[in-house]
Amino acid sequence: MGELAGSIAATYWLLALAVIALWCPPWRGVAAWPVCLVMALGAAWLGGFVALPGIMALVLLAVLCHLRQHSTSSVARPLLLAAVIVLALGLALHKVPGFANPLLLQGVQVSPGAASVTQYLNVDKAAVGILLCAYFCAPARRRADWRALRPAWPLMLATPVVVLAGALLSGTVAVDPKLPPFAPVFLVTNLLFTCVAEEAFFRGVIQGGLLNALAGKRHGPAVAIGVASVLFGIAHAGGGVAMIVLATLAGVGYGLAAWRSGRIEAAILTHFLVNALRFLLVTYPLLVHA
Repeated sequence: MGELAGSIAATYWLLALAVIALWCPPWRGVAAWPVCLVMALGAAWLGGFVALPGIMALVLLAVLCHLRQHSTSSVARPLLLAAVIVLALGLALHKVPGFANPLLLQGVQVSPGAASVTQYLNVDKAAVGILLCAYFCAPARRRADWRALRPAWPLMLATPVVVLAGALLSGTVAVDPKLPPFAPVFLVTNLLFTCVAEEAFFRGVIQGGLLNALAGKRHGPAVAIGVASVLFGIAHAGGGVAMIVLATLAGVGYGLAAWRSGRIEAAILTHFLVNALRFLLVTYPLLVHA
């Protein structure tokens, strides 16, 4: 049992380091994130959390991302993008074999009247997030990049207020302030492995791809943000109609923040703020009767 816990911890922190390394400048021309990702996958391999088919799928995704970013062909680029989207979705939705994601939390009831929560260390989804963020999102590595977030601050602060108010008004949650002992692990996991991966896909790949395709069109930004937000809402269909609506609303906020600032960090931080406040202040995940 101790050996398993050690393997989970090693994989967890190396994956976390790989995510953080996305925002570190290259050292002597060498990016830190691929080194950290390989180390994390090595720890996952030793722990039995990833097998050869999973490694091969991630290598294929990296190759497709690289080819897409360096292709100048008007025919190859959309085909490569479609392949990236399909494979990334398959991995993030755990449909690709070769992964045995370890449990972090099992059957924990966070709020009275809510379903219990189970949380995994999703190695597949985390690795997808790292690759998509690296190739499609140009993480901020200079002060000027971070200063670009300033125009988005009103959106970043307003979005959690609107989404939580909507959730309370819909009756899907109730006021429930709390700070459970596992909150640090839960929140760090949510930020690094959920928010980064989902924003890299929905705002970096989908919204960014549509913005490029519709560049110069009058309603291009509105269409790009709208499509990405609706798809984000549909991805939360497991929570019912109310969750689809709330997630779509949240997606609009994330999309506007990313578009207004030109930075993926605005979307990631807004997404995390919504999730963190939802976890800490209201029913989590949802009231059972809702």
